[in-house]
Amino acid sequence: MKALLLIVLALLLAGMQSDKPVDAQLAAIQAYLSEVQTQQAEKLFEKYTQEYLEQSDYLNLAYFIPYAGYIAQQKESTTAGIEAAENWLNLIREKTNEARSLRQAYLEIHTYYLEAGKTQMAYDANLKALEYTYQMPDYRGEEWGIIEKNLGVIASLLGSPELAKSHSLKAHKGFEEDPLTSAVSKFNSLNDLGVRYWYEAKWDSAEYFWLEGIKMLDQMEANPTNQYYRKAMIDGNLAAVYDVKGNPQESIKRVKSSIDLIQHFLENAKDDPKWNRAHISLFYSTANLAAVYKSVGNYQKALQLHEYTLREKEKRFDPMHPEVIETKIHLGQAHNSLKNFSQAEGFLLEALEGISQNEGEYFIQAGDAHHTLGMLYESTQHIEKAKSHYHKANEYFLKGLKDKADYVYLGFLGNASRFFSLQEESKTALEMAQKGVDYVFKTDGKNTVTGFSQILNLGEVHFNLKAYQRAKVLADESLEILESLIRNTKGSLDSVRVEFDKPQAVLLQVKSEYYLNQDPSLNFLESSLEKLMDAQQVLERRKNTLNNSEDITILQSQSQELLSFIKKIQFELYQKTNDEAYLKSLLAVQESEVYAKIRAQVNQAGLVSFKDIPQKVLDREAQIKANLRDELEEASSLSDFIKLSNEWDDFLQMLRTEYPDYYQTRYANISRQEIRLPLSLQAVRYIFVEDHLYAIVIRQGKMKLYPLDFQADLISKLSENWHETKVICAFSHELYKQLWEPFANDLTEERVLIIPDGILYNLSFDMLLTESTDSFRDFSKKSLLAKHDIYYHFSLSLTQKKPTSKISSNYVVFAPGFIDNMKEKYMAFVQDSSLVDKAYLSLLPQPFTLSLAENASRSFEGERYVLEESTPAAFRQKAGNHKIIHIGTHAESDNISPAFSRLIFAKSNGGGLTDEDNSLYAYEIYNTDLRTELAILTACETGKPIYQPGEGMISLSHAFTYSGSESLLTSLWKIDEKASNQITEFFLQHIKDGLPKDRALRLAKLQYLETAQGRTLSPQYWAGLILIGDPGPIEGLNGNYTWVYWLFGTVLLISLGLYMLKR
Repeated sequence: MKALLLIVLALLLAGMQSDKPVDAQLAAIQAYLSEVQTQQAEKLFEKYTQEYLEQSDYLNLAYFIPYAGYIAQQKESTTAGIEAAENWLNLIREKTNEARSLRQAYLEIHTYYLEAGKTQMAYDANLKALEYTYQMPDYRGEEWGIIEKNLGVIASLLGSPELAKSHSLKAHKGFEEDPLTSAVSKFNSLNDLGVRYWYEAKWDSAEYFWLEGIKMLDQMEANPTNQYYRKAMIDGNLAAVYDVKGNPQESIKRVKSSIDLIQHFLENAKDDPKWNRAHISLFYSTANLAAVYKSVGNYQKALQLHEYTLREKEKRFDPMHPEVIETKIHLGQAHNSLKNFSQAEGFLLEALEGISQNEGEYFIQAGDAHHTLGMLYESTQHIEKAKSHYHKANEYFLKGLKDKADYVYLGFLGNASRFFSLQEESKTALEMAQKGVDYVFKTDGKNTVTGFSQILNLGEVHFNLKAYQRAKVLADESLEILESLIRNTKGSLDSVRVEFDKPQAVLLQVKSEYYLNQDPSLNFLESSLEKLMDAQQVLERRKNTLNNSEDITILQSQSQELLSFIKKIQFELYQKTNDEAYLKSLLAVQESEVYAKIRAQVNQAGLVSFKDIPQKVLDREAQIKANLRDELEEASSLSDFIKLSNEWDDFLQMLRTEYPDYYQTRYANISRQEIRLPLSLQAVRYIFVEDHLYAIVIRQGKMKLYPLDFQADLISKLSENWHETKVICAFSHELYKQLWEPFANDLTEERVLIIPDGILYNLSFDMLLTESTDSFRDFSKKSLLAKHDIYYHFSLSLTQKKPTSKISSNYVVFAPGFIDNMKEKYMAFVQDSSLVDKAYLSLLPQPFTLSLAENASRSFEGERYVLEESTPAAFRQKAGNHKIIHIGTHAESDNISPAFSRLIFAKSNGGGLTDEDNSLYAYEIYNTDLRTELAILTACETGKPIYQPGEGMISLSHAFTYSGSESLLTSLWKIDEKASNQITEFFLQHIKDGLPKDRALRLAKLQYLETAQGRTLSPQYWAGLILIGDPGPIEGLNGNYTWVYWLFGTVLLISLGLYMLKR
C-alpha cells in the first residue's frame, strides 16, 4: 500500500475550500483558536454571527459552522463540537430555504466532520450540498465539480477507490465545462490529472502535471496557502514519483521539503482557515517520509516516524478517530516488518476495533489490517488465525473494490493463494488463484504480461499442492504466452521486456519436471542445470535496468529461489559423478549468492557512494542505468536500447580494468575457475541445500563433502539457557557431534577458517565441546577453543589474496561512552520534546570501554576520540590509515535490513526525529576510508538473530572489507561490556607482542577463562567475540625506534670526540 499512502495527500487537499468574503473575520477567530485562546475566539464568534443573524445573511453565516465545532471541541470534547456545529446547521435550515445558503452550510459542516473523524457524515453532507447545488438556478460546473471532488477525496478515505474514481472523473468534467473555473480549481485539476496518471502507473505523465501545478502556483497570488500549503502538497506527490522511479534520495528530499513547508505554514499562518487541515497534511507528510524509509529498508526509522505521528495525532484527536486508527495500522505494519510480532498484533487489533466502532465502512483499511495480521500469524505459525484473517481480508477487499481488482488486490490474491496451497487447502487456494486469472483474462486478455503472471501463479499453487503434472502444464502455458508475445513484438523493445519475465516460468517448469521424474538421469540433470543457468543470466541482465527498491527486493527473492534449486541440481550431479568440477560450481553459486544479497541490500538503500571512485564515474553509471530503465519502460526504440546496452557493456569493461575492486563488489559473478584452493588453507565451508546442511572440508588444495545431520533449533536454544550449565554443556557437545565430529580427524592443523551459512552465523564454534562435561570451567580444555585457532569469513574468494599493508600509524580509538552527562547536554539542546531521540537516551553507558580506550591509546601511542569528540564526522576524517581502528561504541547488526546495520556515535547537535547525525550505516561505510589491518567492533548487537541470520554481520563485514579493513574483531551477540573489554585488552597485548590475530584471540579467551568466576564463565560472556578476515600478525606495533639508535650513535660519537680532544 506504499504507493497509495504517498499519494493520499493530494486527494485530501484538492479543492476542499475556496475564498470567502468573510475571510478576515474567520481568520481572527482562527488566530485565537490556534493559540488555544478559546474565550477570545468565542467572543468574536458570537459578535460576528449575531451581526449576520440580524442581517438575515445566512450565506455568510454558514461559513461559521465549523468554528462553532472547533470552539466547543476546545472547551469540552469532539462530541460537543459535533453538537454545536449541527445546532448552527439546523438553525440555518430553519431560517431559510435558499439553495445557495443551504449548499454552503452543508459544505462547511463537512469540514468539521472530517476534523472530528466522522468521515461518512462528511460524505453525506457533501451529497446534500450537491443536491442543493442543482437547485440553484445559476449553478456553474465549477460549483458542482468542487463537491464531486470532495466526494472523491472522502470516498478514498472510506476505502472505496472505485467510487472515488467515479466522483473524480465527474469533477473534471465540471471544471472543464465551466469557462469561469478559478485558478485554484485549475490547480486542483492539474493535480488531479497527476493523480489519475499515477494510478495508471504513468509516472512521467504524473510528474509532468505536478510540475505544471508548481508553475501554476508561481502565477497565483503569493499568499501562505499557495506558497506553502499547496506547494507542500505537490512536493509530497512528486516524492511518490521519485520513489517509484528509484530515486529515494530525491524522494526523501521532496518529502522533507513538504514537511518544512507545512511547518512554516503552521507557524506563520495561524489565522488561516486551513490551519487545522494543515496538521493533517503534516501527519501525511510524516507518514510519507516513513513510507520512503520503509521502501529503502530503513524500517527502524519508519517506525520512529510513525510513533511520532501517533503521539501528535493523539494530542489532537479522540482515540477512535480515523486518523489515529490509520496510524495504528501503519505502526502495526512497521512492527511486522521488524518482526516485532507482539507489538504489531496489538496495534493492528486496536485499529480493527476502532474501525468497527466508526461510522463508515473503511473496507480497504480493514482489508489491509487483516492482510497484515494474516502474514503475521503465518510468520509465527499460528496457522488457524492466519487463515481467518486472510479470509476476512478477502471479504473486505471485495466489498471495497466492488468486485473489481487492482494491483494491490491481485497481489493479495497471489499471497493468500500461496499460503493456502502450502496449508494443502486446495479448494481455497485454487479459487483465489483462479479469481486472479479470470479477472485478468476478462479485462486484459490471456496473451498479456498480466495474463502470464496469473497463469504462472496458478501453476505455482498447483506445484505447492504437489500437483506437478498440472503445474508443468501451466508452466508450459505461461511460457507459450511469453513466446507469443515475443513473436508479436519481434523487432521491438517490448520483446526484450517480455524476455525478462521468463526465469520464474522456467524455474517452475524445471522443478515440476524434476519432481515428476522418479530417478533423474545425468542428461536430464545437466539439461535442467543449463536451463536454470540461462534463466539466472536473464535475471542478472534485468538487474541492470532496476533501481526501484521494491522491484529490487522482488528480483532478489526470485534470484534466491532460482539459485537454491541450481545448488540442488549441482549437488545431485556431484553425487552421481563424484566430479569435483560440480562441487566447485556449487561453491561458485554459493559465493555468487552471498554477493547478490549484498548488492541487492546496497542497491535498495539508494544512492551509495564508494571511496576512490570519482563522482563522474558514479554519475555516468547512474545515468546509463536510468536510460536503460526509461527506454525499457517506454518501449520507444529497440535500436536505442541495444545501443545503450552496448554502452553499458563497455562501461562495465572499463570498471573491470580501471576500478577492479569496485567492479568485483558491484557486478562480478564468480565462476568455478575462480575458486582457487591454496595448499596452506584449511577451511570448513558450510552450505545449506534447501533444508539439508553439508560441510565442504578444504585441505591441501582438495575438497571433501560431508552431509550433516543437524538440528537447527539447538542454536536458538543456546541463547535461552546461557546460565543453565548442564544444558549449555549438553547442547555444545551435541552441536560438536553434529557439526564437527564427522570430519574432525581431517583437520590436523591448528588454524582453521570457518565460512558459515544461515543459522550457523549465530554460533561461535569455539564453544563446541569435544567431550561431555557439566562444568563451564572445562571449556578451556575440552572445546574447539582448546584445539584450534579459529577465524571466519563470509566469502571463500576473499581469503585468496594476502593483504599487504603500508600503514605507519598504530592505533586510533573512538569511544562515545554515552555517559549521563552527554545525554543531559543533548536534552538541554533539543527544543521540541516530541522530537527527542529516545533510542539515543536509552543507550547503556560504556565506562569499561572508555577505560580501555585510554589505556590502549597510551600503550600503542595512538589517537583517542572520546565522549562528544567521537562523532561520525570525526570517524570519517580520522579513522583510516591506522594499523588498528578501535570502534568502542554501540553497533547494531540488522538482519532484516542489513544495509542499515549501523555504528552509533555521539550526537553532534540537538537534532531530532529526522536527524541521523549520530549513525553511520553499513551502506555509508563504503565511502569511508577504513584502511587498517584490524578493526575492532566488540559492542555489536544483532537484532532478530533467527531471521535471516548473519545478514547484518555480512553486510557490515563486506562494507569494512571494501573500505580497506583486512580483518574485523566483532561480536555475534550482545556481550557483557566488562567481559568483552577484558578479552579485548588481553587480545591487544598479544597482538602487540606479535602474535597472529587468530592465535591472539584464542589466548585472550583462555586467559579470561583462567580468571573468570561463577556465571561469567558462561560462553555468553566470551564465546561471542570472533575474528573475521585475515588472521595474520600486525607488524611494527612496538614502534619505530630508529631515531633512538641515531640519537644514541650521535651521543656516542660526540663522547668519543670529546675523549680524543682531552687526550
